[in-house]
Amino acid sequence: MLFLFAALVFLPAMQTRKLVVDNLVGDGTIDRRSILGQDQRARIEAQKPVEAYFKSIEKERNEPNALEAKLFRAGFYRASAPLIYMLCRLGAVAVGFLVMYTLLSRILPPQIPGFFAFAAASLIGLGCIVIPSIMLDRFENKQKQVYRRAFPDFMDMMITCADAGMSLEAAVERVSQELAGTHKWLGIQLSIMNLQLRAGKPLREALRELADRIGLDEAKALAVLFRQSEELGTSLTDALRVYSAEMRGQRILRAEERANALPVKMMIPLGLCIFPVVMMVVMLPVIIRMKGIFF
Repeated sequence: MLFLFAALVFLPAMQTRKLVVDNLVGDGTIDRRSILGQDQRARIEAQKPVEAYFKSIEKERNEPNALEAKLFRAGFYRASAPLIYMLCRLGAVAVGFLVMYTLLSRILPPQIPGFFAFAAASLIGLGCIVIPSIMLDRFENKQKQVYRRAFPDFMDMMITCADAGMSLEAAVERVSQELAGTHKWLGIQLSIMNLQLRAGKPLREALRELADRIGLDEAKALAVLFRQSEELGTSLTDALRVYSAEMRGQRILRAEERANALPVKMMIPLGLCIFPVVMMVVMLPVIIRMKGIFF
């Protein structure tokens, strides 16, 4: 209950207070020595808490919730996903408490009072609250891998459409239709981006929100690339081609990094499983012969 109170009540209140304090910082250039300046400063100080409060509420309404954004990046798009996630955390706490209390009540001797088993089961049950968070992180990383595998194809198709003379908005619409069959999840994200472009949102803002939704560094770098190319007036096709080559080079480097880390990871199963068997095969005939000679 303390964890839930801190997560649902205390932390949002502290964040709201921080937003209000941040908005209160910084006075204008007012002459504090004059009576008019002191009066004006008093009015500003009286008005600032009200303005800061409404600004903080407006900011909280406009910005998406961190939990909802994390669930969206993990692939859970329903509106009831945050509620289900909180119920899963409560269920993990309850199941962990019941399981540990049952085990401890059977394992511990009867001389130990039951309060010790109850306290230990309560602590372990509260520790189980992190299990849904760990699973959510795993789902998010898995979804990022899906996006990362599909992103080079998206870049190649964007380059092809740009070389054909299509505008960027038309290229995004065409690529989202093509990727809907091969890469489902990235196609869904591009369809959302296409709807935002149709609603009148600028391309760089739509790309920035796409990068926030999928959580990829490649998408964030692409949004920065579009913005710099638009500000500097350079050729977008050449920039996309260079960035696509760099991204494929990074994929090769990540594959080489995993391949180089494989011998180190193989040392544990080799030492635990294969090395004892090899020692038994080598030393067993020597032990049998020594037994026949000396014993």
